[in-house]
Amino acid sequence: MMNKKYYLIPVLMTTALSVAAAEDTVDQRVSQLEQEIQLLKSSSASDIADRIKVNGFFSVGATRSNNDAGYAGSDDSYELNSLSLLGLQAEFTLGEQTSVVSQLVARGEDDYDPSFEWAYIKHTFDNDVTVRGGKLRVPIFMYSDFLDVGYAQPFIRPPEEVYGAVPFSTYVGGDIAYDLELDDSTIQLQAFAGKAKEGNIEFNYMYGASAGWQYDNLLLRAVYGTSQISVPSTSSFYSIIPEDTKAEFFGLGLKYDDGANLITGEYTTVEVDGQMSDTKSAYLTYGRRFGDWMPYVTIARLETTDNSERVGQYFNLGGMTVPVAPLLTAERDAYSLGVRYDVMSNVSIKADATLINNFGDTVGMISNATLASNLDLTTFGSKQDDSLVYSIRLDCVF
Repeated sequence: MMNKKYYLIPVLMTTALSVAAAEDTVDQRVSQLEQEIQLLKSSSASDIADRIKVNGFFSVGATRSNNDAGYAGSDDSYELNSLSLLGLQAEFTLGEQTSVVSQLVARGEDDYDPSFEWAYIKHTFDNDVTVRGGKLRVPIFMYSDFLDVGYAQPFIRPPEEVYGAVPFSTYVGGDIAYDLELDDSTIQLQAFAGKAKEGNIEFNYMYGASAGWQYDNLLLRAVYGTSQISVPSTSSFYSIIPEDTKAEFFGLGLKYDDGANLITGEYTTVEVDGQMSDTKSAYLTYGRRFGDWMPYVTIARLETTDNSERVGQYFNLGGMTVPVAPLLTAERDAYSLGVRYDVMSNVSIKADATLINNFGDTVGMISNATLASNLDLTTFGSKQDDSLVYSIRLDCVF
């Protein structure tokens, strides 16, 4: 029996050594797996970081008018909110031809509550056709894509006479775009469709198209859009805007920029069935660069074209029965003189003064947000015959 026990000792020692070696092998394998996992995590994080591109823009400004007419949200005291905002834009690449884009904007006039201006997915096909779907900017103006990016605009604010004629700037839907490259120029084609909402007013069955021609320093553009307007019956506007009222927009634009001279302008018409205002608007801006300085001048005009449709019509405004014509019949001119100084490659300061006058027999329809801003409710005439607005703004992109 003793001999047998001693005989088992080498066997047990061999087995123990084998187990120890196996444990060492397992430990090594676990360590190797941990290293591989860390490498994968690092590679994944690096890959995600490479797929994300983030940029932003920021503006802060002040504006003041010589009276309370209400042009561009100004009054006779300094106001900081209407020209101040912060925006962040992120693009995440899903593949070589597909990406997701979102833009978050916090405006001073909204107490800096952030909201998504853009949130869409984009795909470019092999034939260079690009489609997008989600929440998008309505592509009807020359500066629609840069509406919140003050640095990308030559003026402090886009002329109210043109850009204030359409009460919404974003929509939910999709678009399709294609750039046709010619020998020495490019034709830019785009079609869009969807719906929008501003307050309690809905813009349904919206669709349109644009065409642009880029030749050297010159861009010419034409756009058409249409929608059906729907307003709840509880609104005081219900008697003015019947259900599914048709609205149409047409615009022409030009931009010439040779590095020294900048000329940009737009002409637009808005036609709405019924008593709502049909308008025609235009502006022209000229700027001349002298190094980092660019003085500029803008002339703008707005007038309604269907005034006879509102004669003798009334509706309820805050419990008062008032005629429609003084609220929705208008004409006015605007003259701006300003200067832009590029502090650095991504920062600019602008200052300008804008005179609004030539209201004719109307109150000027100065503020689309507050139709009665310049209306004297005792005489239904104009409270102010003109207004002078001073503004200064700092813009940057990063």
